[in-house]
Amino acid sequence: MRGASVLRLSVANGTRRKCILRWMPWLLLLSLLLFIQAKLLTRSKEYHGVGTFEGSFWRKWDITTRLPEGNNPKRSTSKPTFCEAWLEENDKISYSRNFSARPILVGHGETSRWGDCAIGCEFQGSVALEGANKADAIFGLTNDPSIESVVRSMESSQYYPENNIDNAHRKGFTVVMTTSLLSDVPVGYFSWAEYDLMAPPKEKTKTVLAAAFISNCGGHNFRLEAITKLREYGVTIDSYGACLRNQDGNVNKLETLRDYKFSLAFENSNEDDYVTEKFWQSLVAGSIPVVIGAPNIHDFAPSSNAFLHIKSAADIEKVAKQMKHLATHEDSYNASLSWKFEGPSDAFKALVDMAVVHSSCRLCIHLGTKLRLEEDKQHKRPCKCKHDGVTTYHLFVRERGKFEMESIFLRSGNMTVAALHEAILSKFASMNYVPIFNSGRPKLIQGDGSLKLYKMYPVGMTQREALYSWRLESDKDVEAYVKEHPCAKLEVIFV
Repeated sequence: MRGASVLRLSVANGTRRKCILRWMPWLLLLSLLLFIQAKLLTRSKEYHGVGTFEGSFWRKWDITTRLPEGNNPKRSTSKPTFCEAWLEENDKISYSRNFSARPILVGHGETSRWGDCAIGCEFQGSVALEGANKADAIFGLTNDPSIESVVRSMESSQYYPENNIDNAHRKGFTVVMTTSLLSDVPVGYFSWAEYDLMAPPKEKTKTVLAAAFISNCGGHNFRLEAITKLREYGVTIDSYGACLRNQDGNVNKLETLRDYKFSLAFENSNEDDYVTEKFWQSLVAGSIPVVIGAPNIHDFAPSSNAFLHIKSAADIEKVAKQMKHLATHEDSYNASLSWKFEGPSDAFKALVDMAVVHSSCRLCIHLGTKLRLEEDKQHKRPCKCKHDGVTTYHLFVRERGKFEMESIFLRSGNMTVAALHEAILSKFASMNYVPIFNSGRPKLIQGDGSLKLYKMYPVGMTQREALYSWRLESDKDVEAYVKEHPCAKLEVIFV
């Protein structure tokens, strides 16, 4: 009996061992999965704003196992890190309006569709002022606060006070389009398409030093006094306009200017950014412009020595001496035209490149951007992600003249000006990006095809601020700005 009991016990133990061995692989696999899930749930608590992973466990596990990690801002050309992928997913906004299906609609006297615009953009002579398809904006005033009221003019605000930005806002206009670079959408006289600015200069055939074309004799400055005074100081002037005329005015202005060493680019008023064809035609002709007009004319010049500026009547004698000196010193005169052969400054290219995108298209981009920025405020996004002690910050960037934004990332420990520039350039390089100026700027000054970052600034900033004042000067500035502006949207200018 005892032997039988031992036999039964042995058989039972053998059966248990077989059972354990049969289930052992599954038990090990289950333990492994429980361990991995516990590890991931622990790590997930490190992420800002996220307590646990949302959605499918397997989808998240797939991301963590196949994406590289690190804090190198040059990774825009490789697979995204875990945090980058997570932020791309969780910062995404499904906007309520598709501008391809429902373009920006502007009420205007003429009907036109800007098919090459970066956003759907239509101008219609007759638009609905109510209903689902009502206009986004109209030229003129409207009492509907959901429709933008637009004023557009290229005239000086000294002649037309309603063009002053503050006056326009007080009157009820919500979008201002004037020559001022402080406008919502600037409409300057400059354009690569309209002016062949890089045309080589002709040999000067006139012994008279300067030409003038002035027909408004009631200007709001001292320009007629300046002509008289220049003559008194020995500067010879041929006047083809109605004012102080001494030549037959029935000539081709641009071709006539080519023969003179100087052109009197005297505006009818002295107003920042009010720089008309008088200046631009002088540059085309290769005739050094002598300027009375915009106090900030230096912002519009292709080089620092490409013009002479009479700021006040007290400057007339000094400028007269400069004109006579340049006229008799060939090397000095040619140096003032050297930008024609060596290329204009980056600042000049950045300014004129703005007009590569038509102002009507830029209006639609402005309107669409305002709608998107307002909708952004309705969504709470993480905008940053912490993993293994490194915080990744999510930013968005686009080129001026474009609409849609692209993602870039910065990491704690490398929040520098250089890292931000590198992130931007790497992103666009990875897209084989062609800058906007390629479609408008003369090929002679398009560069070697590489991207050169000239300016970056917050989306929605005026061009005056963007081009001439706003900048992130130090690494501390970059870190502070990124932290204070979650999911910051930046616009860049390439030259």
